[in-house]
Amino acid sequence: MKKTVWTSKYFYGNKISDYGIENKRVDYATLAKSFQHVLANDIISETNCVVGEWEVVNGSEVYYEDKNGNFLDYEEMEEAKEELEAKIEKLEEMKEETEDETEIEKLEEEISELERETEELEEEHYEEFFQYYIISDSGYEILSDYTHETVFYNEKLDLYVWAVSHYGTSWDYVLTEIPIELEEK
Repeated sequence: MKKTVWTSKYFYGNKISDYGIENKRVDYATLAKSFQHVLANDIISETNCVVGEWEVVNGSEVYYEDKNGNFLDYEEMEEAKEELEAKIEKLEEMKEETEDETEIEKLEEEISELERETEELEEEHYEEFFQYYIISDSGYEILSDYTHETVFYNEKLDLYVWAVSHYGTSWDYVLTEIPIELEEK
């Protein structure tokens, strides 16, 4: 995925909504206008293992959550876990260097809390998808280049399917992770 900051009011020739510009993120309506897509909610359930198999080629069906409620993918979870483990290691060293019982107890409590946080971080959550869209090859390229949106691919059908995990809100008011940074005039 490209870590690109969009510097135009247009995304692939489509004007970004005022809400998107105001919040400095490309909105889903604009993203969806950038490539061809057709609603096909039953495509995966009706064809999986009947005509080929669907595999995730972008994003993930699984996510992780840190103590602040931020959603992380596997790589981000692994990085966060490494940071927590480094903190635990440092506290263990501090514990060995001190002789003050009160300080040792305090360090042990901090270590226990970080260990609990690490266990919670490793807990897998499964994304719930509400809509599925058959998308064009260019749609797959855009989604994989700029987002972590979940996309499935079936080699036998030679189809990409975009799995959408939000429901009930107009896409003009749902933001993607694609940042916008416009020059102030």
